[in-house]
Amino acid sequence: MNGIKEVTVFSNGDSSKLSTWSNVPYFFTETLLSKGIRVNRVDLSPNALLRNIFNKSVYRFARWLNEDTTYSYFRSFMHFADVRMRIRKAVNQHPSSDAFIFLTFSFSSAGLTNKPTIQFCDWTYDHYFRYFRERMPDYFEKQCINRENSQIERSDLVIALFPSTAKSMRKRYTNKNIHYIGNVVNSLYDATDSSAPKRKKDSNNLLFVGSRKYIDGARSLIIAFLNVKQVYPQLRLHIIGINSADFESLPEGVYCYGYLDKGKDTDRDVYYELLREARLFINTTPKWGAFSAAVEAMHFYTPVITSPHDDFVETFGCEINFGYYCENNSPLLIQHYIMKLLNDNSYESLCINAHKSVEMFTWSAFIDKFLGKIEDTLMLNNAM
Repeated sequence: MNGIKEVTVFSNGDSSKLSTWSNVPYFFTETLLSKGIRVNRVDLSPNALLRNIFNKSVYRFARWLNEDTTYSYFRSFMHFADVRMRIRKAVNQHPSSDAFIFLTFSFSSAGLTNKPTIQFCDWTYDHYFRYFRERMPDYFEKQCINRENSQIERSDLVIALFPSTAKSMRKRYTNKNIHYIGNVVNSLYDATDSSAPKRKKDSNNLLFVGSRKYIDGARSLIIAFLNVKQVYPQLRLHIIGINSADFESLPEGVYCYGYLDKGKDTDRDVYYELLREARLFINTTPKWGAFSAAVEAMHFYTPVITSPHDDFVETFGCEINFGYYCENNSPLLIQHYIMKLLNDNSYESLCINAHKSVEMFTWSAFIDKFLGKIEDTLMLNNAM
């Protein structure tokens, strides 16, 4: 190892800020720096002027054709062409980089440099339609998918954050250097605390973390919460990532915080206080129970109730010893599992199991494996 001395990292947003893409760019680049690697950060955020022009013209037409379109300036050829020029400029500015790393599947430096192009992201735009939206992309969306496919095929190394994404990508693309190397806990703090299980056992706090797109899971949880509260009147439900205005009404004992930015002291303090004091983490939204938030909650010794979506099951198994899988987001099932966990005499063991299940998910270990894959790629390219 240690053959890599300098890298240039491209991200959709400022990688020095915790708020960018679920904290991933921040932890990714900061961990590289902690290992003595020079990091050149390049922000690929959309150009505001070009986005404004696009929104007043092409976007309106795309929406007229399909109100459900996900096509936006970020997905447009205009943005792709602008980013391509910015990538070329960055490549020329940082000729001593050993590799060019993109925290996205949408862009790469392929064709602009002989240095390795590496992509790292959660899932492809194509996967988003096939798995989450369950519909065929429209004309404009297809054009973006084709551009992204081209970038993936031409990259020297592709790393997927989730196992099912890597598996489907290896089947879909001719690029043979696509890998899953494990997951990570996006936490600023080491949560190791032998007193945590006992403290949590005495807590009356249930925790939901998500965003507006997870609101179905939150609504089901609120129904379940009201029923459980009849038995446990002191129980409270804290919802991070969704505003109270997003609900028709909220019953007593439910508290919404909206988006909490870890980059802001006050928000960060509230976020981690809720994690430390949560008795249970619950998000049973079908297909995606907020994987990263669940893993971070587990890091803080919190048993979970989540949906059995592909990546969670593949990562932790069909049966878990730190909570329950809840099928089909049923309020009655959620209620059942909450009651089981609240009444479980081995609750403290579940807390310890949750923490141990993710204790190897460190950014340091992940980056070591990531750098190992880059060095393997460099050796392969040099041998050709």
